[in-house]
Amino acid sequence: MSSAVKFRNFLSREKIQMEEKQNQDGSTFFRAEQKLKDGWKVIIGCAFNERGDIADLFCFNVAEIKNPEKKTAIYELINQFNTDYRYSKFYEEDGIVSIRYSYLVEGELNADVAFRKLIMLLETAEESYPKFMEVIWS
Repeated sequence: MSSAVKFRNFLSREKIQMEEKQNQDGSTFFRAEQKLKDGWKVIIGCAFNERGDIADLFCFNVAEIKNPEKKTAIYELINQFNTDYRYSKFYEEDGIVSIRYSYLVEGELNADVAFRKLIMLLETAEESYPKFMEVIWS
């Protein structure tokens, strides 16, 4: 059974709603919108390559940089977070800060573990969001 099918079955069994998409490259992507405690919306996602041996987990839209003068300070914060957090890796693309965690699926996918890692990214977003806002609003 493929990693994507195992993950889909896990979501169904646990009654967790995530949108599923098939990409042109054969990979499968699951996504869901989540709200942080203060109401900011992020998108969590889990992608499996066609072979099912790579899992890419994401938390998109952790922060939005509209003021170009804040980019240097945001990059410094991203670098600090990338040092402080072992698994979660922050990056900025087109003014949007997101978090990524990728890993090799050895053998059969443990969908529960994959989902817990996805929740770890959501918790990391929850922890880091106020610090991004401090920089953006300063």
